[in-house]
Amino acid sequence: MALKAEQKGGIALTIALLELSLLPVLLGVAGTSIGGVQLLFYVFLLSSLVSVPISFIYDKEGLKSLLSSKKSIAIVIAAGLFNNAISQLLLTAGTIGTNPSVAGIIFRGWVLMSILLMPFVLKIKVTKAQIAAALVGFAGVYLVVSGGSLLSLNLQQLPYIGLLLGCALSATISALLIKKYTFSMTASVAVFNVSSFAFIGALAFMFKIAIPTALSLQTLSIIAFLGVVTYGIGTTLYFNAYKTLNPIFVGNATLAVPFITILLAALIVGTPIKAYYIGATLLIAGAVIVQQKLSKSTPEHIAHNKKLQIFDITSAFVNNRHFLEQIRADNRALAIKLDTQTIKPHRELLHALKDHYLFTNDNPHRDVNRDELDFINDTLAPKENERVLIGIGNVNSIELFFNKIAESTDVTN
Repeated sequence: MALKAEQKGGIALTIALLELSLLPVLLGVAGTSIGGVQLLFYVFLLSSLVSVPISFIYDKEGLKSLLSSKKSIAIVIAAGLFNNAISQLLLTAGTIGTNPSVAGIIFRGWVLMSILLMPFVLKIKVTKAQIAAALVGFAGVYLVVSGGSLLSLNLQQLPYIGLLLGCALSATISALLIKKYTFSMTASVAVFNVSSFAFIGALAFMFKIAIPTALSLQTLSIIAFLGVVTYGIGTTLYFNAYKTLNPIFVGNATLAVPFITILLAALIVGTPIKAYYIGATLLIAGAVIVQQKLSKSTPEHIAHNKKLQIFDITSAFVNNRHFLEQIRADNRALAIKLDTQTIKPHRELLHALKDHYLFTNDNPHRDVNRDELDFINDTLAPKENERVLIGIGNVNSIELFFNKIAESTDVTN
Protein backbone atom coordinates (compact mmCIF):
# COMPACT_ATOMS: atom_id res chain seq x y z
CA MET A 1 0.00 0.00 0.00
CA ALA A 2 1.41 3.38 -1.04
CA LEU A 3 2.25 5.76 1.77
CA LYS A 4 0.47 9.11 2.00
CA ALA A 5 2.42 12.37 1.83
CA GLU A 6 2.03 12.91 5.59
CA GLN A 7 3.30 9.39 6.34
CA LYS A 8 6.34 9.87 4.11
CA GLY A 9 7.00 13.18 5.83
CA GLY A 10 6.75 11.52 9.23
CA ILE A 11 9.27 8.80 8.32
CA ALA A 12 11.69 11.36 6.88
CA LEU A 13 11.33 13.49 10.01
CA THR A 14 12.01 10.54 12.36
CA ILE A 15 15.24 9.64 10.56
CA ALA A 16 16.33 13.28 10.46
CA LEU A 17 15.68 13.75 14.19
CA LEU A 18 17.93 10.82 15.08
CA GLU A 19 20.92 12.22 13.21
CA LEU A 20 20.22 15.76 14.44
CA SER A 21 20.49 14.49 18.01
CA LEU A 22 24.06 13.38 17.32
CA LEU A 23 25.10 16.68 15.71
CA PRO A 24 26.21 18.69 18.80
CA VAL A 25 28.01 15.67 20.25
CA LEU A 26 29.99 14.95 17.09
CA LEU A 27 30.77 18.61 16.39
CA GLY A 28 32.05 19.02 19.95
CA VAL A 29 34.24 15.91 19.81
CA ALA A 30 35.81 16.59 16.42
CA GLY A 31 35.93 20.37 16.83
CA THR A 32 38.29 20.10 19.80
CA SER A 33 40.71 17.95 17.81
CA ILE A 34 41.09 19.93 14.56
CA GLY A 35 39.03 23.13 15.02
CA GLY A 36 35.61 24.14 13.73
CA VAL A 37 36.66 25.67 10.40
CA GLN A 38 38.91 22.75 9.51
CA LEU A 39 36.25 20.23 10.50
CA LEU A 40 33.49 21.90 8.47
CA PHE A 41 35.82 22.31 5.49
CA TYR A 42 36.04 18.53 5.19
CA VAL A 43 32.39 17.94 6.14
CA PHE A 44 30.99 20.25 3.46
CA LEU A 45 33.49 19.00 0.90
CA LEU A 46 32.22 15.47 1.46
CA SER A 47 28.55 16.51 1.64
CA SER A 48 28.94 18.39 -1.67
CA LEU A 49 30.45 15.29 -3.29
CA VAL A 50 27.43 13.29 -2.06
CA SER A 51 24.53 15.70 -2.59
CA VAL A 52 25.44 17.07 -6.04
CA PRO A 53 25.38 13.64 -7.77
CA ILE A 54 22.15 12.79 -5.89
CA SER A 55 20.49 15.94 -7.24
CA PHE A 56 21.66 15.13 -10.79
CA ILE A 57 20.41 11.56 -10.59
CA TYR A 58 17.09 12.03 -8.77
CA ASP A 59 16.06 15.60 -9.54
CA LYS A 60 17.92 16.94 -12.55
CA GLU A 61 14.92 19.01 -13.65
CA GLY A 62 14.56 20.54 -10.19
CA LEU A 63 18.24 21.51 -10.19
CA LYS A 64 17.94 22.97 -13.70
CA SER A 65 14.87 24.98 -12.67
CA LEU A 66 16.59 26.26 -9.55
CA LEU A 67 19.73 27.35 -11.39
CA SER A 68 17.70 29.12 -14.11
CA SER A 69 16.91 32.12 -11.90
CA LYS A 70 19.44 34.42 -10.22
CA LYS A 71 16.89 35.27 -7.53
CA SER A 72 16.29 31.59 -6.80
CA ILE A 73 20.00 30.89 -6.54
CA ALA A 74 20.53 33.87 -4.22
CA ILE A 75 17.69 32.78 -1.90
CA VAL A 76 18.88 29.17 -1.71
CA ILE A 77 22.51 30.19 -1.13
CA ALA A 78 21.40 32.49 1.70
CA ALA A 79 19.27 29.73 3.24
CA GLY A 80 22.17 27.29 2.93
CA LEU A 81 24.70 29.58 4.55
CA PHE A 82 22.37 30.36 7.45
CA ASN A 83 21.48 26.68 7.94
CA ASN A 84 24.87 25.07 7.31
CA ALA A 85 28.02 27.19 7.32
CA ILE A 86 27.10 29.99 9.76
CA SER A 87 24.93 28.05 12.19
CA GLN A 88 27.30 25.07 12.36
CA LEU A 89 30.35 27.26 12.95
CA LEU A 90 28.52 28.92 15.83
CA LEU A 91 27.26 25.58 17.11
CA THR A 92 30.75 24.05 17.05
CA ALA A 93 32.32 26.99 18.90
CA GLY A 94 29.45 27.13 21.39
CA THR A 95 29.63 23.39 22.05
CA ILE A 96 33.37 23.53 22.72
CA GLY A 97 32.82 26.36 25.23
CA THR A 98 29.92 24.63 27.02
CA ASN A 99 29.03 20.98 26.37
CA PRO A 100 26.86 19.03 23.89
CA SER A 101 23.86 18.93 26.25
CA VAL A 102 23.75 22.71 26.74
CA ALA A 103 24.37 23.28 23.03
CA GLY A 104 21.63 20.84 22.02
CA ILE A 105 19.03 22.52 24.23
CA ILE A 106 19.85 26.09 23.18
CA PHE A 107 20.24 25.22 19.50
CA ARG A 108 16.72 23.80 19.43
CA GLY A 109 15.55 27.22 20.58
CA TRP A 110 15.34 28.12 16.89
CA VAL A 111 11.97 26.37 16.84
CA LEU A 112 10.65 28.73 19.50
CA MET A 113 12.05 31.70 17.59
CA SER A 114 10.37 30.52 14.37
CA ILE A 115 6.96 30.28 16.08
CA LEU A 116 7.24 33.94 17.06
CA LEU A 117 8.44 35.03 13.60
CA MET A 118 6.08 32.95 11.42
CA PRO A 119 3.20 35.49 11.49
CA PHE A 120 5.52 38.19 10.14
CA VAL A 121 7.47 36.15 7.57
CA LEU A 122 5.08 33.40 6.45
CA LYS A 123 1.75 35.08 7.29
CA ILE A 124 0.77 31.96 9.23
CA LYS A 125 -1.64 32.52 12.09
CA VAL A 126 -0.34 31.71 15.57
CA THR A 127 -2.68 31.87 18.56
CA LYS A 128 -1.98 33.57 21.87
CA ALA A 129 -1.99 30.15 23.52
CA GLN A 130 0.71 28.95 21.12
CA ILE A 131 2.82 32.00 21.91
CA ALA A 132 2.35 31.33 25.62
CA ALA A 133 3.48 27.74 25.07
CA ALA A 134 6.56 28.99 23.21
CA LEU A 135 7.41 31.23 26.16
CA VAL A 136 7.28 28.18 28.43
CA GLY A 137 9.83 26.59 26.13
CA PHE A 138 11.99 29.73 26.33
CA ALA A 139 11.87 29.39 30.11
CA GLY A 140 13.53 26.00 29.68
CA VAL A 141 16.23 27.56 27.50
CA TYR A 142 16.78 30.30 30.11
CA LEU A 143 17.13 27.68 32.83
CA VAL A 144 20.09 26.27 30.90
CA VAL A 145 21.52 29.72 30.15
CA SER A 146 21.46 30.59 33.85
CA GLY A 147 23.12 27.32 34.81
CA GLY A 148 20.05 26.29 36.77
CA SER A 149 20.16 29.25 39.17
CA LEU A 150 17.59 31.53 37.41
CA LEU A 151 18.97 34.56 39.28
CA SER A 152 22.50 34.74 37.87
CA LEU A 153 24.38 33.95 34.69
CA ASN A 154 27.58 32.01 34.23
CA LEU A 155 29.79 34.85 32.96
CA GLN A 156 32.50 32.45 31.83
CA GLN A 157 30.13 30.61 29.52
CA LEU A 158 28.08 33.66 28.52
CA PRO A 159 30.02 34.38 25.26
CA TYR A 160 29.52 30.77 24.18
CA ILE A 161 25.84 30.97 25.09
CA GLY A 162 25.66 34.02 22.84
CA LEU A 163 27.19 31.99 19.99
CA LEU A 164 24.60 29.25 20.51
CA LEU A 165 21.73 31.76 20.52
CA GLY A 166 23.17 33.21 17.30
CA CYS A 167 23.24 29.69 15.91
CA ALA A 168 19.55 29.24 16.79
CA LEU A 169 18.65 32.56 15.13
CA SER A 170 20.62 31.61 12.00
CA ALA A 171 18.76 28.30 11.78
CA THR A 172 15.46 30.16 12.24
CA ILE A 173 16.16 32.47 9.31
CA SER A 174 17.08 29.52 7.11
CA ALA A 175 13.97 27.52 8.04
CA LEU A 176 11.65 30.44 7.30
CA LEU A 177 13.32 31.09 3.94
CA ILE A 178 12.96 27.43 3.02
CA LYS A 179 9.31 27.37 4.04
CA LYS A 180 8.45 30.62 2.27
CA TYR A 181 10.11 29.89 -1.06
CA THR A 182 9.27 26.65 -2.83
CA PHE A 183 12.21 24.97 -4.53
CA SER A 184 13.25 21.36 -5.04
CA MET A 185 14.80 20.33 -1.73
CA THR A 186 17.09 17.73 -3.29
CA ALA A 187 18.56 20.40 -5.55
CA SER A 188 18.55 23.00 -2.77
CA VAL A 189 20.59 20.80 -0.41
CA ALA A 190 23.24 20.41 -3.09
CA VAL A 191 23.47 24.21 -3.36
CA PHE A 192 23.48 24.47 0.46
CA ASN A 193 26.52 22.24 0.69
CA VAL A 194 28.50 23.68 -2.23
CA SER A 195 27.95 27.28 -1.08
CA SER A 196 28.82 26.33 2.51
CA PHE A 197 32.03 24.62 1.36
CA ALA A 198 32.96 27.74 -0.64
CA PHE A 199 32.20 29.96 2.38
CA ILE A 200 34.27 27.87 4.79
CA GLY A 201 37.09 27.64 2.26
CA ALA A 202 37.06 31.42 1.85
CA LEU A 203 37.24 31.86 5.64
CA ALA A 204 40.20 29.51 5.86
CA PHE A 205 41.97 31.40 3.06
CA MET A 206 41.23 34.89 4.44
CA PHE A 207 42.36 34.07 7.98
CA LYS A 208 45.17 31.76 6.87
CA ILE A 209 43.76 28.77 8.72
CA ALA A 210 45.75 25.68 7.84
CA ILE A 211 43.73 22.64 6.79
CA PRO A 212 45.36 19.48 8.25
CA THR A 213 45.76 16.43 6.05
CA ALA A 214 46.65 13.91 8.75
CA LEU A 215 43.43 13.03 10.58
CA SER A 216 42.72 10.44 13.26
CA LEU A 217 40.37 7.56 12.59
CA GLN A 218 37.85 9.05 15.02
CA THR A 219 37.86 12.42 13.23
CA LEU A 220 37.58 10.73 9.81
CA SER A 221 34.60 8.70 11.05
CA ILE A 222 32.85 11.83 12.33
CA ILE A 223 33.51 13.68 9.06
CA ALA A 224 32.11 10.73 7.12
CA PHE A 225 28.95 10.62 9.25
CA LEU A 226 28.35 14.38 9.17
CA GLY A 227 29.17 14.71 5.48
CA VAL A 228 27.21 11.73 4.17
CA VAL A 229 24.40 11.16 6.68
CA THR A 230 23.78 14.56 8.26
CA TYR A 231 24.34 17.03 5.43
CA GLY A 232 24.21 14.70 2.44
CA ILE A 233 21.00 12.82 3.28
CA GLY A 234 19.56 13.98 6.62
CA THR A 235 19.15 17.63 5.62
CA THR A 236 17.19 16.61 2.53
CA LEU A 237 14.89 14.37 4.59
CA TYR A 238 14.38 17.02 7.26
CA PHE A 239 13.48 19.90 4.96
CA ASN A 240 11.26 17.71 2.80
CA ALA A 241 9.36 16.92 6.00
CA TYR A 242 9.40 20.60 6.98
CA LYS A 243 7.84 21.57 3.65
CA THR A 244 5.34 18.69 3.58
CA LEU A 245 4.12 18.82 7.18
CA ASN A 246 2.85 21.67 9.32
CA PRO A 247 5.97 23.71 10.27
CA ILE A 248 4.76 24.02 13.87
CA PHE A 249 4.41 20.23 14.11
CA VAL A 250 7.90 19.71 12.67
CA GLY A 251 9.32 22.38 14.94
CA ASN A 252 7.69 20.80 17.96
CA ALA A 253 9.02 17.38 17.00
CA THR A 254 12.58 18.70 16.81
CA LEU A 255 12.28 19.91 20.39
CA ALA A 256 12.55 16.24 21.36
CA VAL A 257 16.14 16.34 20.07
CA PRO A 258 17.64 17.79 23.31
CA PHE A 259 16.34 14.79 25.28
CA ILE A 260 18.16 12.41 22.95
CA THR A 261 21.26 14.62 22.79
CA ILE A 262 21.58 14.68 26.59
CA LEU A 263 21.52 10.88 26.69
CA LEU A 264 23.95 10.53 23.79
CA ALA A 265 26.33 13.10 25.31
CA ALA A 266 26.35 11.14 28.57
CA LEU A 267 26.96 7.83 26.79
CA ILE A 268 29.53 9.00 24.24
CA VAL A 269 31.56 11.74 25.94
CA GLY A 270 30.49 11.36 29.58
CA THR A 271 28.71 14.72 29.94
CA PRO A 272 26.92 14.61 33.31
CA ILE A 273 23.12 14.74 33.28
CA LYS A 274 22.37 17.63 35.63
CA ALA A 275 19.05 18.22 37.34
CA TYR A 276 18.45 21.54 35.60
CA TYR A 277 19.01 19.87 32.20
CA ILE A 278 16.07 17.63 33.06
CA GLY A 279 14.06 20.63 34.28
CA ALA A 280 14.77 22.51 31.06
CA THR A 281 13.80 19.57 28.87
CA LEU A 282 10.59 19.06 30.87
CA LEU A 283 9.64 22.70 30.29
CA ILE A 284 10.37 22.27 26.61
CA ALA A 285 8.39 19.03 26.57
CA GLY A 286 5.45 20.90 28.10
CA ALA A 287 5.68 23.46 25.33
CA VAL A 288 5.78 20.64 22.74
CA ILE A 289 2.66 18.96 24.14
CA VAL A 290 0.67 22.19 24.30
CA GLN A 291 1.80 23.28 20.83
CA GLN A 292 0.89 19.91 19.39
CA LYS A 293 -2.60 20.03 20.86
CA LEU A 294 -3.13 23.58 19.59
CA SER A 295 -1.56 23.21 16.14
CA LYS A 296 -3.83 22.46 13.21
CA SER A 297 -2.66 19.99 10.60
CA THR A 298 -2.85 22.78 8.02
CA PRO A 299 -1.50 26.26 8.85
CA GLU A 300 -3.99 29.09 8.67
CA HIS A 301 -3.10 32.08 6.51
CA ILE A 302 -3.42 35.53 8.09
CA ALA A 303 -6.14 37.12 5.96
CA HIS A 304 -6.81 40.84 5.72
CA ASN A 305 -10.47 39.99 6.26
CA LYS A 306 -10.30 38.53 9.76
CA LYS A 307 -13.67 36.82 9.32
CA LEU A 308 -12.38 34.77 6.38
CA GLN A 309 -10.57 31.53 7.27
CA ILE A 310 -7.91 30.80 4.65
CA PHE A 311 -5.64 27.75 4.83
CA ASP A 312 -2.09 27.58 3.47
CA ILE A 313 -1.83 24.25 1.62
CA THR A 314 1.37 24.96 -0.34
CA SER A 315 2.88 21.85 1.27
CA ALA A 316 0.55 19.67 -0.78
CA PHE A 317 2.24 20.66 -4.04
CA VAL A 318 5.94 20.92 -3.22
CA ASN A 319 6.71 17.84 -5.35
CA ASN A 320 4.33 18.70 -8.21
CA ARG A 321 6.44 19.75 -11.19
CA HIS A 322 3.48 21.34 -12.98
CA PHE A 323 2.80 23.79 -10.15
CA LEU A 324 6.40 24.24 -9.03
CA GLU A 325 7.05 27.10 -11.45
CA GLN A 326 4.01 28.96 -10.12
CA ILE A 327 4.79 28.56 -6.42
CA ARG A 328 8.58 28.44 -6.35
CA ALA A 329 8.93 32.15 -5.56
CA ASP A 330 6.85 33.70 -2.77
CA ASN A 331 3.52 32.61 -4.28
CA ARG A 332 1.42 30.17 -2.28
CA ALA A 333 -1.39 27.64 -2.57
CA LEU A 334 -4.34 28.83 -0.46
CA ALA A 335 -7.74 27.27 0.17
CA ILE A 336 -11.12 28.00 1.74
CA LYS A 337 -13.98 25.67 2.61
CA LEU A 338 -17.30 26.49 0.94
CA ASP A 339 -20.89 25.36 0.95
CA THR A 340 -21.59 23.05 -2.00
CA GLN A 341 -23.77 25.63 -3.76
CA THR A 342 -22.56 26.42 -7.25
CA ILE A 343 -20.13 29.34 -7.31
CA LYS A 344 -20.50 31.78 -10.18
CA PRO A 345 -17.67 34.28 -9.87
CA HIS A 346 -17.69 37.47 -11.92
CA ARG A 347 -15.96 37.19 -15.27
CA GLU A 348 -13.62 40.05 -14.48
CA LEU A 349 -12.42 38.19 -11.40
CA LEU A 350 -11.63 35.11 -13.46
CA HIS A 351 -9.83 37.30 -15.96
CA ALA A 352 -7.82 38.88 -13.13
CA LEU A 353 -6.74 35.38 -12.12
CA LYS A 354 -5.85 34.21 -15.62
CA ASP A 355 -2.22 33.60 -14.56
CA HIS A 356 -3.30 31.61 -11.50
CA TYR A 357 -4.69 28.13 -10.94
CA LEU A 358 -8.18 27.87 -9.48
CA PHE A 359 -10.03 24.59 -8.85
CA THR A 360 -11.96 22.62 -6.22
CA ASN A 361 -11.34 19.31 -4.49
CA ASP A 362 -14.32 17.70 -6.22
CA ASN A 363 -13.26 19.03 -9.63
CA PRO A 364 -9.45 19.23 -9.35
CA HIS A 365 -6.94 20.44 -11.91
CA ARG A 366 -5.84 17.62 -14.23
CA ASP A 367 -2.29 17.77 -12.86
CA VAL A 368 -3.36 17.24 -9.23
CA ASN A 369 -2.61 13.64 -8.27
CA ARG A 370 -4.48 11.43 -5.83
CA ASP A 371 -1.90 11.79 -3.03
CA GLU A 372 -2.15 15.59 -3.19
CA LEU A 373 -5.93 15.48 -3.21
CA ASP A 374 -5.98 13.08 -0.25
CA PHE A 375 -3.55 15.38 1.58
CA ILE A 376 -5.90 18.35 1.07
CA ASN A 377 -9.01 16.41 2.09
CA ASP A 378 -7.33 14.85 5.13
CA THR A 379 -5.90 18.11 6.46
CA LEU A 380 -8.91 20.37 5.82
CA ALA A 381 -11.49 17.62 6.54
CA PRO A 382 -14.44 19.13 4.62
CA LYS A 383 -17.89 17.93 5.64
CA GLU A 384 -20.34 16.34 3.20
CA ASN A 385 -21.93 19.70 2.44
CA GLU A 386 -18.59 21.45 1.93
CA ARG A 387 -15.99 21.62 -0.78
CA VAL A 388 -12.52 23.13 -0.88
CA LEU A 389 -11.71 25.97 -3.27
CA ILE A 390 -7.98 26.12 -4.06
CA GLY A 391 -6.03 28.98 -5.59
CA ILE A 392 -2.36 28.85 -6.56
CA GLY A 393 -0.43 32.02 -7.35
CA ASN A 394 -0.04 35.52 -5.96
CA VAL A 395 -1.27 35.59 -2.36
CA ASN A 396 -2.92 39.02 -2.53
CA SER A 397 -4.78 38.21 -5.77
CA ILE A 398 -6.06 34.90 -4.44
CA GLU A 399 -7.14 36.46 -1.14
CA LEU A 400 -8.99 39.23 -3.00
CA PHE A 401 -10.75 36.60 -5.09
CA PHE A 402 -11.68 34.59 -2.00
CA ASN A 403 -13.09 37.76 -0.41
CA LYS A 404 -15.33 38.31 -3.45
CA ILE A 405 -16.48 34.71 -3.27
CA ALA A 406 -17.18 35.10 0.45
CA GLU A 407 -19.46 38.06 -0.25
CA SER A 408 -21.71 35.98 -2.50
CA THR A 409 -21.69 32.50 -0.98
CA ASP A 410 -21.62 30.69 2.37
CA VAL A 411 -18.03 30.38 3.57
CA THR A 412 -17.39 27.91 6.39
CA ASN A 413 -15.29 29.21 9.30
